[in-house]
Amino acid sequence: MAKVVLNVALSAFKYEAMYTGLVKNLVASSLDGRKIQLPLSAFQRFVTHQGIHGLFEVEFDDKNKLIAVTRLQ
Repeated sequence: MAKVVLNVALSAFKYEAMYTGLVKNLVASSLDGRKIQLPLSAFQRFVTHQGIHGLFEVEFDDKNKLIAVTRLQ
């Protein structure tokens, strides 16, 4: 299994675009420099009035299927 750490800073305004159907994926750079594209819905439980902010660990299986997203801070 692979794990990637992402620093996410997404404003509430930008996250709201998901509900209008304009945005379905989050593209972020990992701390080691890789670009990762994930379904924005995987971060839904981390949304606050300010949006989504913090360090997140993303876990994938051997076929690169998303297993879990965990907030680190």
